[in-house]
Amino acid sequence: MGKLARALQSRLRGVVKTQEPLARHTSLRIGGPADYFVIPACIEDILETLEFTREHGLPWIALGNGTNVLFLDEGYRGVIIKLGPRLGHIETLQNTVRAQAGASLAALISHVRSLGLRDLDFLVGIPGSVGGALVMNAGIPEGTISDVVTQVGALTFAGKFITLKSDECRFGYRSSRFQQERLIVIEGEFALGRGKSWDGEELLRRRKERQPLGMPSPGCVFRNPVGVGATAGQLIDQAGLKGYRVGGARISPKHANFIVNEGGATSRDVLQLIDITRSVVLKYWGVELKLELAVVGTCGVQY
Repeated sequence: MGKLARALQSRLRGVVKTQEPLARHTSLRIGGPADYFVIPACIEDILETLEFTREHGLPWIALGNGTNVLFLDEGYRGVIIKLGPRLGHIETLQNTVRAQAGASLAALISHVRSLGLRDLDFLVGIPGSVGGALVMNAGIPEGTISDVVTQVGALTFAGKFITLKSDECRFGYRSSRFQQERLIVIEGEFALGRGKSWDGEELLRRRKERQPLGMPSPGCVFRNPVGVGATAGQLIDQAGLKGYRVGGARISPKHANFIVNEGGATSRDVLQLIDITRSVVLKYWGVELKLELAVVGTCGVQY
């Protein structure tokens, strides 16, 4: 560990790692090393880490469970702030449940079920964290997490904690305010007993039947196009690309909007497969597919 990393570690209760392989922290199992990889133990650790990045002019990004993320093979020349279980507290309030960003969606669903409610069962089987789900407005065709959000707590780059009501979060289809601004989602608060009660078992059965859950994958790669009358997966399938492979990356034979890592895939393989898919779908259908997957490099995040 170098001098800068030791200096940062001395300011934190959490853990600082250097040259940490990002492939260990994403569902796609791809990504080179991060110069600094911070696992904060508390919000104060995040504040100290942000101060560290300001002092040394380093880029940074917050990371949840690493789903819907592709890190490049060359890694990240900055600071990754990994929000995990140590920032995963969940508590029941009067008519809501509050969960920190590091909590898994599975843990949040289980907590709500323990109250005898199925309000969040539509999120069953999604492997992300609460923070990541809020950033991406995760969900299914029948509903998204924004449907049950009452407010979100976030940190600005300057270290100020702000509380945003649901309508201030600018939720859209797989999008939110948190993708455009330098904000770190710290916690979300969700309504209880006011929405639909979902059949989680049936939704999980549907997910297992239709998606390649047993393979390293980021989830859906492309957003469903608006006004086309077909999903991204259907367009890719009908263009004959199901099962198409580049290196160790392959368009899943089970669901054409999933790219799976069949072993040894690189970010170059995935990006080439994305380019081919976009080009073929544009040629066949005249539709330009847009990424749902976040491609992360030192220069920033691209969707």
